[in-house]
Amino acid sequence: MIFSLQRRFVAFLLLPVSLILAAIGVASFLYAREHLLDEWTDAAQLRLEKAAHEIQMLLDEKRELLDLIAEAGRVDDGGITQTFLLQRLSREKGVGLVDIRSERPRTDGSGAESGSRETSSLEARVDRPAEGRSTRNEHAARHGSTDRRTADQRNEAPVSLNVSTEGSRPILSLERPFWGPAAEPVGIVEVRVYLDTFMKHILQVGRWKGSYACLVKADGTYLAHTDKSMRGAVKFGERGNTLENRVLSEMKTKDFGTLFGKGHPPDLVAGFYKVPTTDWYLLLFSEGDVVMAPLVHFRLTYMIAGAASLICVGLLIAWNTRPVAKSVREISEAAEKVEYGEYDVTVPEDRSDEIGYLKRRFNRMIRGLKERDLIERTFGRYVGKEIAQELMKQPEALRLGGEKHVVTILMGDLRGFTYAAEKLRSDDVTKLLNRHFARMIGVIEAHKGIIVDFVGDAILAFFDGMDTDVTKRASDAVKCALEMQQELAVVSKRNYEEGLPVLEMGIGIHTGEVVVGNIGSESRAKYGIVGSAVNETDRIQSVAEGGTVVISEQTYKLLEGRIEVGPKLEVNLKGLDASRRLYQVKAIDDKAGSTRD
Repeated sequence: MIFSLQRRFVAFLLLPVSLILAAIGVASFLYAREHLLDEWTDAAQLRLEKAAHEIQMLLDEKRELLDLIAEAGRVDDGGITQTFLLQRLSREKGVGLVDIRSERPRTDGSGAESGSRETSSLEARVDRPAEGRSTRNEHAARHGSTDRRTADQRNEAPVSLNVSTEGSRPILSLERPFWGPAAEPVGIVEVRVYLDTFMKHILQVGRWKGSYACLVKADGTYLAHTDKSMRGAVKFGERGNTLENRVLSEMKTKDFGTLFGKGHPPDLVAGFYKVPTTDWYLLLFSEGDVVMAPLVHFRLTYMIAGAASLICVGLLIAWNTRPVAKSVREISEAAEKVEYGEYDVTVPEDRSDEIGYLKRRFNRMIRGLKERDLIERTFGRYVGKEIAQELMKQPEALRLGGEKHVVTILMGDLRGFTYAAEKLRSDDVTKLLNRHFARMIGVIEAHKGIIVDFVGDAILAFFDGMDTDVTKRASDAVKCALEMQQELAVVSKRNYEEGLPVLEMGIGIHTGEVVVGNIGSESRAKYGIVGSAVNETDRIQSVAEGGTVVISEQTYKLLEGRIEVGPKLEVNLKGLDASRRLYQVKAIDDKAGSTRD
């Protein structure tokens, strides 16, 4: 039980500390998580936006040159300007092919048009030969409707973007139709750019620690990527990754966005950004553990610090509660011994706090119990505590055996009780006796009398303070007897009201020498008196009529002049060899002295 008390101390004190630490940890984790994700989102947006605009700038450069070449077609300089611009475009980094496919009317020998067109080509090839060149029919099929436009509209024709592959390298093809000075269709300018050109900017995005990037079309077709695991992949999302599918779905409605994978922290964090004027998207993926590395580190550190704190708190609690548990255990063990009657136990008074106060009070309680037990075993239950403490101050009072003292003995006996008891129920008999003795005991203790025993309905007491004057104790005995008669009158009135018999008591008092002390054996002794004076007192009370107090001549001589008595009585007492002179007490002078307060 004691150890469970200590465990409860530890548990109940650690529980709120644990809850507080857990609440702080969770709140800090959530706050830091949102902060880091927001920070990654902002940084990713800036990176993607920068890379997308740089790719857009590269595309715009090519478009501007195509526009210049188209405009040069309207200048009648024999193609010199176009050739210059084509050469400049061919020197652009990443350009694999620059091609002009011109369309002119076919003529017969007389100079008349034959009704058909021939296709001539002025080519500037760089790095690799052009593949997949368009035929005139294909060009006519694509641009046959443009002849119906105005010259201004034709020269503002948009640049088309097409992606194909050459071997294992993806190629971006930019085509733009143009017209001549007479607003007639002249041909198409085509430039092919290796998509590797854009990898520099994609790599700048993907070089973020724990991240990879890719460039895809709106339908998910890969254009370029930095992740080796994507080699051989054709379309983004084909691996069945839930996050990739979510990104594809978001790309249909947004130009920029951020999505998070599963877990806390998420396993992956994704961001996408649309390259302006295209249907291309730059994607950035980062591992959640890397993005959340400070948070993961914080969580681990916090958990370790929290565990260490709890251990320290637990040790402090245990260190402080262990002495308390030890003290409670000491008190409990001592109480168990006291329960079995062992009073020679104490607990160490080694604390100055409330536990120390409890120990001191416990030791005082044991001393009190020991003293009470000694009083009850030595003097009986009906000796007043003050009298017992006074007697215990005398060493001889506690020794087995006794000493001769002159004491005044009082014995009171109910008249006619045996006859009345035969007609009463047992509980009524018990009620009569208990009520009677309760009042008599109170009177005797008030006059510092020592009750020796109860014999049936009789009570035996003596008055001896060892060092107290014998005359004074004789006066106390007489006053006690007279008051006992008065108390019995009160008891009898109550009995009468309840339908119980009215009782009378005869009291005899004698002063003589007896042996006073502990009478019995080591295992069972009783403080009392032994001697012929006890028997003589019994004989005296036997001749006292109900409601009277009769004293011996020895007592009378001690109190002569202080008491009022009736006629002298000369009686032969049973068992005694000579007649005795007795006196019936009427009253006693209060100034005679009494030990009663």
